[in-house]
Order: sequence, then structure tokens, then C-alpha cells
Amino acid sequence: MSSSSQVVEGLPARRPRRPVTPSVFDLSFDQLAEQLGDEQRAADIFDKLYVRRKDPAGVLKSCGGQLDMRGSSLIESSRTTGSRTIKFLFELVDGNFIETVRIRRHDGYTACVSSQAGCAFGCQFCASGRNGLKRHLLPGEIVQQILALGPGVNRVVFMGIGEPLHNYDNVMAAIRILRERRGLGFKTSGITISTIGIPKSLKRLREEHIKINLTISLHATTQESRSMLIPGARNHDIDEVIGSALSWADRHNRIVTFVYLLLPGVNDSDDDVSRMIDYFAGAPARINLMRWNPVLGGPTFRRVSDQRLSTVRHQLASAGVNVTVRDTQGQDIEAACGQLRLQHLANDTPRTVRQNAPGVASAEDDGDAPRGGRGAPETFIRVTRRR
Repeated sequence: MSSSSQVVEGLPARRPRRPVTPSVFDLSFDQLAEQLGDEQRAADIFDKLYVRRKDPAGVLKSCGGQLDMRGSSLIESSRTTGSRTIKFLFELVDGNFIETVRIRRHDGYTACVSSQAGCAFGCQFCASGRNGLKRHLLPGEIVQQILALGPGVNRVVFMGIGEPLHNYDNVMAAIRILRERRGLGFKTSGITISTIGIPKSLKRLREEHIKINLTISLHATTQESRSMLIPGARNHDIDEVIGSALSWADRHNRIVTFVYLLLPGVNDSDDDVSRMIDYFAGAPARINLMRWNPVLGGPTFRRVSDQRLSTVRHQLASAGVNVTVRDTQGQDIEAACGQLRLQHLANDTPRTVRQNAPGVASAEDDGDAPRGGRGAPETFIRVTRRR
């Protein structure tokens, strides 16, 4: 055993992860047509999978072995129902878990989807990264989350577990599959990416010919405060993050949303408000002010008072900043990112669970994730059932 690893005495060995092989849902229409050598057959398969929602195993069988791929990649593990939301916990084929939330609106449903199993960026107010990043999701694993929620989903937000711009290529591939007119036919106006704002990826997104919606998790007005709240973003200059996002907005003639979790004594000073005014007054931007929700095993922040929230909103609006207060749907079912997955791990039978050492991502480091290197030590922790 490597000296850099440690196993808690008396615990069973880790169950080996099963390999992750491509599924038919990973294929774009063009890729499917190329594999089949027949565009009409590809259109028929897309219709069966995405419009008529046929069993993928049966669809693959009808291809006579021409597509040597998996069908479904998700197994529903549990669901929790709130007043307007349903949160699903899905197990992937390799034993990892992700979450998806369906939110009811007056004109349909919004799917809040995961883009990674875990997260490398360690936001202090989010449960997604408590056990580190396990791996990126494939395009089909993203798409199948929407299919699993049933008909009526007409908006998709990448606000679940993971940082979507850290899994840029697979997320964009999933969006193109969602937009395919011979399949689900999603309008780009109904798709939103929520990100901490990786500058390199924001510059790539600026050049895409897809007019989606963009939300930046900002949460601070200084580099020091943001690095404390989002440790994985310490190498992302806050001015570059904001500048890249506003450049995207100018390029696509869109409004970019900046989410700001108002935390008393951390990022709600009058100086913070003044800096927000300097950044965003007159800019193609909207500020969404939010309250903090407690996170299992996370630090404890104070929730902002109604009076202070109202004051900050008034100061920003009076200075010409487009500002709203965002409702936190799903608080009754712990719908904040990663909570159900974390609770599942805490309630599961005793076992050994892989956990990345602080700052280490198990997906290939492409320079956007926190530094640490793939050779950094792994630790092993015991998770026990709560009584």
C-alpha cells in the first residue's frame, strides 16, 4: 500500500468502480448518423429516444448490434418532495451519485442538473464539493437527467452538483443534444449555465454561436473575500471574471446575472456595496441577492436580516444597478447543491469512501481546478449510518 494512502482499520475494502462506457445518449445527431451511415435512421432513433421516450434498450436492440453501446446510465436511488420541488438522487453506472431537482413553474418545469460527480472548487456555502471531485459527467449522463424528470421540462439550469465550465466540452455537447430539433428541441433561451466563472472558459463561451443564459456565482467584491468563500477560485482574478462575463454579455447582446450570497460580517459592508456599484452600474448585468442556507457539515454563517437585505437592495437600485432578491426554492427539501448526496453518504451503511485530499481533483487537471497534482495523497474516511 502506498505510504500516501490510509485505510481506517476494520473497514471493508473499497468496492471497485465499474468502468464508464459511452451510451447512445452521448451521441449528437450527426455522430449517430455517421455511425449508422443513414441520416433517416438516426432521425428515427432520436424520435424514439427523445420525443416518444421509448426504452433505450429496445431501441438499441432494434439496431441489430450496429450500436455497441449502453442504454440508460442513471438509476434512481431516492427522491424527496417539497412544495414546488422534487429532488432526485441518481446512481451512475460506476457507483457515483448525482442530484437533479425538478422545480414546478406556472408554465412548465425547470430541471436543475448536475455536470460533475462532486466538485473541485470547495465553495464554503455549498455541499457539492465536500467530498471533492470524483469525475466529469458524460454528455448523455447530463441529458438523461432531464429525460428522467418526465415530460413538461422546458427549462434547464446547470446549477446542480459540479462546476459546468470545468467540464466545458461535455456540457456544451449536452446542450447541443438538448437543442437538436429532431429530439428535445430546447430553445437556447431556456438553458442557463451557472458558474463560478473560469476566465479561460468564459472566453471560449463568448465565441460560441449559442445564446444561452449565463449566471456567475460572485459572492464577493474583493479577491481576498472570494478566495475565502470559493477556495478553488483563488487563482481566478475577480476583475478578469467580471470582465470576461460582461464581455460575453456584450458579444451576445444578453444580460449576465451575478449571484451574491449576502453574508453578514463577510461581504455585506458599505464598501462591498460601493464596489458592486462601481462594477455594475449601467452594465449589462443583473445582481441576484440571496440568503444563505445551512449546509450539512459546512461552516455556519449568519443569515442576513430582512432590513439589511432591503437596505443593500435599495442602495444598489438607487445607483443604477439592476438588482433583485432571489427566492431559494426547495429549502424545505434541502435542495441546495449536493445536500441529498451528502446526506445519502452520511446515512449509508459503514464503508470506506474515497475522498480527495484538499485541493485535489480526480478528474484530469486542466489548469482550471485548484492546484494539487494528480500524485497528491488520497485519504480514506469512514461514513456511518446516523441513528
